[in-house]
Amino acid sequence: MVSTKTFSQYSEIGVGVGLSTYWGDLNGNAVLNNMRYNSGLAFQFHYRYLYQNRWGLKASFTHGRVKGDDSNSDAEWQKQRNLSFRSPITEFGFFAEYYPFGFNSIKGSFRFQPYLSAGVAYFLFNPSTIYQGNEVFLQPLGTEGQGLPGYPDLYKKHSYALAFGGGLKYIISEAVNISGEVLLRKSGTDYIDDVSTYYINYDEFKALKSNLAPELSNRMNEYFGQAEPIRLETGSQRGGYKINDYYLISMISLNIMLTDNKGRKRFGGKNAVICPTF
Repeated sequence: MVSTKTFSQYSEIGVGVGLSTYWGDLNGNAVLNNMRYNSGLAFQFHYRYLYQNRWGLKASFTHGRVKGDDSNSDAEWQKQRNLSFRSPITEFGFFAEYYPFGFNSIKGSFRFQPYLSAGVAYFLFNPSTIYQGNEVFLQPLGTEGQGLPGYPDLYKKHSYALAFGGGLKYIISEAVNISGEVLLRKSGTDYIDDVSTYYINYDEFKALKSNLAPELSNRMNEYFGQAEPIRLETGSQRGGYKINDYYLISMISLNIMLTDNKGRKRFGGKNAVICPTF
């Protein structure tokens, strides 16, 4: 067996498919249900540089979708709140990786090679909901009074995230490996789902905004099957009050090594090495 203590440096590109999962104010109270109901398909392209057997740097582009719906909760109060959303997530990330048992793809290396990962990301989002059969984008409406005198400005549809998690690589050959990775992102916004703070009384809100904001801020009347809005007092709790949202990216990737363990190109050029397989 080849020791993974041998100095090595690699670069690789990869493409992945997996799930993007939302975690915020519109969660249910069961983890598996959240994964089932709050997830959408995600795709990723990335470049990774590995050096000194232990360390890696990865730059990635990820696009996915997340969603949440109070109707999927087991809690009666949440069903009554009756809010829902869906949003794309487009992310540019930069991550550091640590391989506690080393990384090497040369023949005779361990096939399974785990790693830890942490980093930062910048992402775009744009929550919408379905109202009377139509998709309505929520941020321009200001459903918690954003943009009105005495209230905050409209929230931005972009933010940063801090990511942490890990993965496992399976070495197929010196040039090819498959990785499975799960990274949780703690975002810098509480508005991926358009829900954060308090309700505004319907009549007060309607007098200030003539758009759909009052109707989409409080949708309890739809749950109870009545046409008249339910008039809660201004300041009644709507969300978790500025507890920022999370999202999870779970990805299976196919990775192609661009260089061998000495940093020589595998493809193209007169000095390119031949790619052996196991």
